[in-house]
Amino acid sequence: MSVLFSLLMIVVGVVIVLVLITLHELGHFLFAKWSKAYVFEFSIGFGPRLFTIKTKETWYSVRILPLGGFVSIASDFSPPPNGREEEFATIPDERKIDYAVKWKKALFILAGPIVNLFIAFILIMSVFLSNGYKPNDMNSNGQIFAKDSVALKIIQELEPNLESGAQNIVLTGIQIKWNEDLKEEKDFTSTKYSIMVQEVSDYLSETNKFIKTEPDFLKGISLRFKFQNIDKYTQKVNGEIKDTGLKEVNQDILENWKNQKVMRIGIQPPHKYFKNNWSAFGYSFVETWNQAISLIKGLGLFFTGHFNAISGPLGMFNTSGATISVKTNYALYIAGISANLFMLNMLPFPPLDGFKFWEALIEWITKKEMNTKLKTIVYIVGAIFLLGLMIIVTIKDIII
Repeated sequence: MSVLFSLLMIVVGVVIVLVLITLHELGHFLFAKWSKAYVFEFSIGFGPRLFTIKTKETWYSVRILPLGGFVSIASDFSPPPNGREEEFATIPDERKIDYAVKWKKALFILAGPIVNLFIAFILIMSVFLSNGYKPNDMNSNGQIFAKDSVALKIIQELEPNLESGAQNIVLTGIQIKWNEDLKEEKDFTSTKYSIMVQEVSDYLSETNKFIKTEPDFLKGISLRFKFQNIDKYTQKVNGEIKDTGLKEVNQDILENWKNQKVMRIGIQPPHKYFKNNWSAFGYSFVETWNQAISLIKGLGLFFTGHFNAISGPLGMFNTSGATISVKTNYALYIAGISANLFMLNMLPFPPLDGFKFWEALIEWITKKEMNTKLKTIVYIVGAIFLLGLMIIVTIKDIII
């Protein structure tokens, strides 16, 4: 099942990336059409064509490698597609990208990344406005379980006088430090002095002794507690304890020990709610930018030795599997990919859109075109570097 699920996540991830790339290229395409440029081809993917829909002017293609896409526009600085040489000879200069006014050329370059940024913003804003809070905004310490969990049964046995529905409880239990502790049967509930139930306020007062803050820092801070269901995970266990069995709270032997669940109970901070819809709307801009700039931070960490800071397609697909069960989290995940695509394309590195934008801007300021041969060399070197980086990151995703 895990193999099938992994394959499904790869398919889902590829579809997501293809949709975002298609919308990115659609931004370039629509602006080119609006500016009356002559568009040879609108293609999703690279390599040999899988199929093509041909119209009088533009061909719409899907190619075999789903690693990107492109919009081919008539230009004197690049050859026309194979078989369209005679057609190119009839295209007037005003419909070639080379002769477009500089601001139109710049907007054509920016149109694709702007579409990705807009998609990210719309998704983030939709989640914030529908939920009223940002999911997973705070980390949790420990875990919280339903009322029928083993942890709560332990509490009820040790503290039978607790009121039903009591929530301000912390449970600590036996800590197994050495493998030798597992070589004999352990009655985990009979050693009651090793299991302690205490009020949250007392627990916090103890743990706060390890926190050094300003004297007034904790004033005005209050905590609210609740129990909620969370996903439960199993883990393979090797040891002699399997021969004797584990005892539950009521002292019954758990014969089918492999299928039992080991649980913990803890404290979880609440969601940070927005005051109103305007607050959620405003923070959507902040979060969109945070998602976009995270790529720059990740690249900085990657090139300083923190190789897990960025992920390639495989790492992205694994993350996809971890978030797909929660719709809002998955929407934010897609928004993050789209925001990262915006920032990636805006990097001033050939042959990305960011480099093309600065190239057009410098040519407009200096009134000089970049040497064609030099431009070709720069683009080839840049493409090789980006391909090499992608290969390295993919290998990292496999072995780390």
